[in-house]
Amino acid sequence: MDDSRNKRMSLAQTTARLRASEEHFRLLVESVRDYAIFLLDPEGYVATWNPGAERAKGYRAEEIIGRHFSEFYPEEDIRNGKCEMELIVAARDGRFEDEGWRKRKDGTLFWANVVITALRDERGDLVGYAKVTRDLTERKRAEEERVRLVAEQKAREAADAANRAKDDFLAHVSHELRTPLNAILGWARLLGTLDEAKRDRAIETIERNADAMRQLIDDLLDVSRIISGRMRLEVETVDLALVIERAVESVKVSADGKGIRVNVLLDNSAAVLGDPSRLQQVIWNLLTNAVKFTPRGGRISIIVRRFDSIAEIMVQDSGVGIASDALPHIFEPFWQGTDIMTNRAGRGLGLGLAISRKLVELHGGRIEARSDGEGLGTSMSVMLPVAVARAKREGPPTSKPGPESTPRLDGLRVLVVEDDHDARELVRTVMSDCGAVVTTASDVPEAMAAFERAPPDVLLSDIGLPGDDGYVLIRRIRSLPPERGGRVPAVAMTAYARSDDRVKALSAGFIVHLPKPVEPTELVMVVAALVKHHAGNA
Repeated sequence: MDDSRNKRMSLAQTTARLRASEEHFRLLVESVRDYAIFLLDPEGYVATWNPGAERAKGYRAEEIIGRHFSEFYPEEDIRNGKCEMELIVAARDGRFEDEGWRKRKDGTLFWANVVITALRDERGDLVGYAKVTRDLTERKRAEEERVRLVAEQKAREAADAANRAKDDFLAHVSHELRTPLNAILGWARLLGTLDEAKRDRAIETIERNADAMRQLIDDLLDVSRIISGRMRLEVETVDLALVIERAVESVKVSADGKGIRVNVLLDNSAAVLGDPSRLQQVIWNLLTNAVKFTPRGGRISIIVRRFDSIAEIMVQDSGVGIASDALPHIFEPFWQGTDIMTNRAGRGLGLGLAISRKLVELHGGRIEARSDGEGLGTSMSVMLPVAVARAKREGPPTSKPGPESTPRLDGLRVLVVEDDHDARELVRTVMSDCGAVVTTASDVPEAMAAFERAPPDVLLSDIGLPGDDGYVLIRRIRSLPPERGGRVPAVAMTAYARSDDRVKALSAGFIVHLPKPVEPTELVMVVAALVKHHAGNA
């Protein structure tokens, strides 16, 4: 009897403790105002609501209980299925946590930390979810403010660095200009007092320093033209042998003065399309650097070779070489490097190699530097596309490529994308006369439709198209699988001829960038070489 009564008392006490615990939990939940704590049923509908939830989200309990918890999410999250995903993850893993934007009753957004916990009964069946939301908007704003302040600090530091660099550059320009100017003015004022021998020496010194000033000014103007995109080339077929001969002649006095032997090995078949004066400027810059940094009694070699459609001009010296950590920077404007690469051995602003790189890129080529290290000499290589030799004919000239100068393209399927009718018909005619099967399109939709019907063997596309441009076209094509033409060799034929335009075209997915106007025979040669290269790598 006593045992039965004790059991009943124990059960009553346990029940009382449970009720007290539940009451304490209810009081805790209802007392918390910094967190929104509420329950969802298994379908995501709100089942309970605490004062913290009302404070955070703006709904009274009678307004929100029974409504789906997606009410708290921005429209984009709802469209993307974020709400359903959160419940699925919570049910699968037992818990889901996220930070993101949530929506209040009045439509304003706040940044929230959200934890959803799956609730299961003793049999493991899902009975709902507990959802805890904390408003972290102030913390988010503080973090964004911190990021903004850091960004502003970095911007100020960058501006200060730019100002210092500008001041250093102006000081250096002033120094480099004043040095020859001092010699010019000094000797000019002494001319009337000098005997004949000294007068000749004075005139020679004035001329030499005036030439140095001219070169400095020319370099500055070239950099300005390159930066503003106003550098223009007078393009013609260039005999590299003649250009190199003139460049060598221009540095002969300084090379002889140091006892430096200059050897020239030419491939007479190497001719390129370009501006002869600018190409001579490139080679002169490379030779001048080689002479400057090669010690007395050293040697310089100029080697010109042809590899298929590429001509390489290599300038090798036995000079001081370039340290490995300096090699990536030598083509940067105004970069002078450490003592071993400074121009204190002569005058200059550190612009010659930077200008040379830009000029080579404007010619559709590239320039590279190699060195095994300090004291081991330097090799500079310029790669340029070769010019197509034109067959000599009797009678009036014609634009039709002759069989002696251009290869056949029999059966090659070519897609030409060009919105200008005359330009499109010209390319169609050139390709057809060489045996190609040509399809044309005037915009991106027509071009993509052509790919759907039958992928071509080669794509020739303009960049400036109506609607989407050629960059959009090539990116869409590169996203196609190989069997649908995703790897087709592609040539950009465009009036956007700056080096930046070339880099952009190649980065987008074109293999070759041909600035307009394009010589018909050059176009055929490029297509033939491209197809041959593509077939060899297939």
